[in-house]
This record gives sequence, structure tokens and C-alpha cells, in this order.
Amino acid sequence: MSLSREVKVGVFVFLGLFGAAVLIFLIGDNKSLFDSKVPYHVRFEDVQGVKPGSTVRMGGVDIGTVARVQYPEALAAEPLIDVEINIVKREAHRIRESSRASIAAKGLLGDKMVTVTPGRPDEPAVPGGGLLKSAPIEDFTQILSRVDTLASSAKNVLANLETATGTLADGELRKDVRDGVSALSRILTAVDSGDGYAARLLNDRKEADRLSRVVANLEQTTAHLDDVLAGVDQVVARINSGPGLAHEVLYGESGSHAVAQFGGAADELAKTLAGVRQGNGLAHGILFGDTGGGGDSALGAKVSGDVTALSGDLRAIVSGIREGKGTLGALMVDPSVYEDLKMLLGNVQRNQVLRALVRYSIRKDGTPGVEVVDPEGAPRDAAARSSTRSAQHGSVPAHGAKAASADR
Repeated sequence: MSLSREVKVGVFVFLGLFGAAVLIFLIGDNKSLFDSKVPYHVRFEDVQGVKPGSTVRMGGVDIGTVARVQYPEALAAEPLIDVEINIVKREAHRIRESSRASIAAKGLLGDKMVTVTPGRPDEPAVPGGGLLKSAPIEDFTQILSRVDTLASSAKNVLANLETATGTLADGELRKDVRDGVSALSRILTAVDSGDGYAARLLNDRKEADRLSRVVANLEQTTAHLDDVLAGVDQVVARINSGPGLAHEVLYGESGSHAVAQFGGAADELAKTLAGVRQGNGLAHGILFGDTGGGGDSALGAKVSGDVTALSGDLRAIVSGIREGKGTLGALMVDPSVYEDLKMLLGNVQRNQVLRALVRYSIRKDGTPGVEVVDPEGAPRDAAARSSTRSAQHGSVPAHGAKAASADR
């Protein structure tokens, strides 16, 4: 069923009205048209293009709009412009006596807006319809002066840059830079792959370990040195606090007496040494060998000469022993002499053992008149002592003769 023309027009009008209502709602939500607002007044010398509908911001957040811009009739003699702004009621409590209003640019198209700084929480809030203080506005002359300052600074920077680049443009400087870079490259190459210590330290693990050991030893030495210094500190503290000879010498009442005694002993020693050096005694002759003085000096010279001769003879004897001269030299130098002496002593020891066995066998047979002597030469019994006496008188029994012949 086809719709009538009137129905179509009605639907179109309804849709148009609905779209307009949605658009108005979106714009109103963006401009806070439906929120309760609190009015405030701000006075500027120059609004710089601020007009009704301009945005009011606080900390980057839109909190209201500009309602009216006009010269106030009550301040006709002063060139101040009154700007009425409407702040959303929920943000109005942030407007306090320390708040400041200023004009700032909005975007790159030249639009302006009013910015308000929040006040300190400990200050009272500005009531609705009250006057906000405005921040000072920099005029165009101040801006130009700042631009001139920046331009002057930029000019100085460019002049310095030109001077620096002119220095770098010098041929000798470029040559020096190239030579320096080349030398640095050669040094780095030598350090990396040369034969020097730096190359070994970088590439040889053993060298690095050795350096680590040196550092460790240095640390140990430092620790020992710290211990030694601590000991020295203890000794010094003990000397300072006492008791002891050093403390008494340095701080005690008897210190001067001890120093005087030391000084006297040193004086006596100096006099004694002077007497030895300048006198004609035995010590002078021994030390200086001067025979032109008295008898003691000559005797000292003679003793010194005898000692020198004895030293020379001893040196000659030791030299002969080292060369193998004489029995002692042969024993020390020739190994065969030592072996022969060792063999001879071994044979003597074996002969003593054999004789002891023979004596023991004869004594076991019970034959009287036989002398049995132990290795130390002491008689074993009375029969042995009787045999010894008979031998001393020249009468030796037959068995004793046999034992003696066996002993021999």
C-alpha cells in the first residue's frame, strides 16, 4: 500500500526534528549547555580576540565558556575590558583568591580562550559573580624585544659556528687531523695485533691471569702492610701510654737521666774510637797496620800480619783439599777411596763377629784355661781371668794356644 504524500512529508519532518535534537544534545553536552553555571568577571587590557562562546579551561579541561565581552560603564575612565565567564558549578569551588585568569591561543587557527589556574586549597573560594584577578599580559613590544634577544643570540651562535668551521677549513689543520687519525689507527692496530704488552694483555689469557695474580699479591701485600702499620700504631700507643723504658725516656721524670747516660756512653765510645785511631796501641796496629809507633802498635801490626798469613795458609789448605791432594782431599774427591774404606771397615766388623763366635763355641765345650772376651774386651768369668794371668806369665795351655791361634 502506497503512503500518501502527507505521511511522507510528516515522516521527513520528524526525522529532521530528531536529527536536530540529537545535534543540539551533542553540542550542548560539549558546551555544557545543560549544566548549572556560576558567573565570574575578569578584566583585561587586551582580550586579543576573545569573544562570547570562547572556551574557558583549567588545567587543560574545559570548565566553561565566555558569556560576554564589553567595556564596563562603571570604568569608563580606565581602558579595561570586562569579560564575563560562566564556570560549571561542580568546578566552581576550585576558583579561589589565588586563581589567575589569562588569555591563550587555541590551536593554530588563531582562536583564543581563557585559562584559569586553580587556587590553593587553604584559601577561601571566590563567590559567584565575583572578580577574578588576571595575569599580566605581555604586550607586542615585549614580545618583539624577546624576539630581538633571541635573534641576537642566534647571530652570536652563527658567528661562533662560522669561526669554528673556518678553522676546520684550514688545510694544515685537516692534514694534522688526518695524520692524527692515521697515527691513532696504527696505535690501535699495534695494540690489537702487535707484539707489545698491551696486545699480550688483550689477547693472551696467561698474561691476563699473571696480571690478576700480581694484583692479588699486591692486595695481600697491602693487607700485610696494614697489619704492620696496625702493629706500629699499637707500639706507638704503648709508648705514649706506658709503662716501659721508651715511655720513661720520652715522657718520664727519669727520661733526662737516661738520655744523659746514653749521651755519656756515646761520648765514651767516641773517645775510645778516637784513641784507637790516633793512638799507638795494639788495636791501632791491628786495624791500621802502623808499625812506626810504639811497641803495642808494632805488636798489633805483627798480629795482623800473622792473622793474614794464617788466612792465606788456610786458604791454601782448603784449595789443596778441593784439588784432591792428601788423604783428606782424596777421601773428599775420589769415590774409590771412600769405597775402599767402607769395605775395610766392613771386613773388620765381620772379623770381630767371627772371633766372638769362636770364643762362644770354646766356652760351650767347657775347656778350662780359655779366655773368652766380649767385643768390649772384658773377661767373662773366673776361668777366663785365670787364663789371662797365665798368659801374662808366659804359660799358655794347649787349648788356650789353639784358641789364640784361632783368634789370630
